[in-house]
Amino acid sequence: MFSKYDVVLTRDLKTGMIIAQPVISEKGQILVEEGSLVTDETINNLLHWGIAVVSVACSGKPHTVSPGFLHTYKETLDLVSSTFKKVRKFKEVPISECKELAENYIALMIDIEGVLDSLYRIKMHHEYTFKHSLHVAILTGLLGKWTGFAGARLKDLILSGLLHDVGKVFIPEKILDKPGPLTAEETAIVKQHPWQGYQLLNDCAEISPEVKLGVLQHHEREDGSGYPLGLTGKDINLCAKFVAVADIYDAMTTERVYRKEIPPFKAIHIMRHQMSDKLDPVTCLTLSAKLQEVLLGTRVLLSNGTQGKVVQMTAIDTARPVVQLDNGTLLDLENHERLTIITLLE
Repeated sequence: MFSKYDVVLTRDLKTGMIIAQPVISEKGQILVEEGSLVTDETINNLLHWGIAVVSVACSGKPHTVSPGFLHTYKETLDLVSSTFKKVRKFKEVPISECKELAENYIALMIDIEGVLDSLYRIKMHHEYTFKHSLHVAILTGLLGKWTGFAGARLKDLILSGLLHDVGKVFIPEKILDKPGPLTAEETAIVKQHPWQGYQLLNDCAEISPEVKLGVLQHHEREDGSGYPLGLTGKDINLCAKFVAVADIYDAMTTERVYRKEIPPFKAIHIMRHQMSDKLDPVTCLTLSAKLQEVLLGTRVLLSNGTQGKVVQMTAIDTARPVVQLDNGTLLDLENHERLTIITLLE
């Protein structure tokens, strides 16, 4: 018998999996032998026999940050940091450097396997503004790639994500780094950054109007509750809609001085449900679908201290998947309202 195995729903079986424990009928007959290779015929037979779940050998799917990705990430983050420090000092955007970052570094990073999962797992001490700008550029690029963007349009999306908060160079650092709630006056100052970023870029002929509108409109909301113009869905630039989703997702899943990071499960749940009238629904669903692929098989820590592995995601509530505990018990979090996922584990 296999010492380590996963319990999966029969309908979720994939060809190539290995049966870890014999599948036995109610009458005690062995239907599928231990060690059997799962084929299309195996799956069809199990469904025909009414077998709901089976045990399969652990896939060993890695959920760690690879050394190669970590090296690329650190190198790119250092370049983003040095570039944005120039913007902060001179109040000018080095366009050629930013475009090189977008086209020759970040555009390559979005093709690295596991990048979405790795962004949450990386715990690197670095100024939030720089790290956030890199993450939003990567996430915006991923959203564009999944939606079918390519070439110059995809590079514009990445550049817009990279520069979305460039106007914050005019905001005092004591406000940006404040560990508590902002005053009304401080909030008003922060809300100026889309305009200020747009004005920094407005005279740059090398940057497309799409990029500039992405920077200006990334805090606009579908229901008109955003800023600085209070635009509604049909008037918001598509680039800005992508940046908005990437911006909010990364802000929630990144640790700040005043709060812990939110697990991806909960973050996408909040975006799909609590912000359903504010964010572009198609973009949110695109991110949600990809996260469900990435997070399946992830080890998690639950609020009662137990650990387990996510074995099934639900379309209804991504924050409450089915978790297989280390003792083999299957736990559907939809039926255990008091239990929540605290964090992802290696």
